[in-house]
Amino acid sequence: MHTYNPLIILDTIAEIVQKLSLEDLNKFCWINRTWYKEIQHKLRKRWEIHMLKGYKLGLGRDKKMSEAQEKYLDEELQEYMVWGLKLKYQEKLLESAKKQVEIEKYMLVNGMINKSKKEIVKYNIQQIAEEIIPWDTIEDWDLAELEE
Repeated sequence: MHTYNPLIILDTIAEIVQKLSLEDLNKFCWINRTWYKEIQHKLRKRWEIHMLKGYKLGLGRDKKMSEAQEKYLDEELQEYMVWGLKLKYQEKLLESAKKQVEIEKYMLVNGMINKSKKEIVKYNIQQIAEEIIPWDTIEDWDLAELEE
């Protein structure tokens, strides 16, 4: 008599994977090849969701900053408002970036990142450890500094 194992059926695995935490995904990806591929797919989807959340937060921040610049004619007041808005959004953006980089870290540890992106992920992990949003620092670079 053949015993039936529902944990090897792709649809069942996909259903289970949706409900697992990141830590559990990290552990269970090595059950077998089917689990690995399904978890890899789920991690990529979660990473994209956090990336889009961060992008939307950045767009919201930029929109509020441009509205503040249009609303206030005084340059000093404009700078103060823009600075305040940056502070307001910074914490939310950092939390979103931490979640995104945590997923990248799990993908890196489990061999789900290709060679060309490994260094980028390692850099992102290092920056997040220092409470810095990795992709924001690139925007802040001054061209004059790069030329030197």
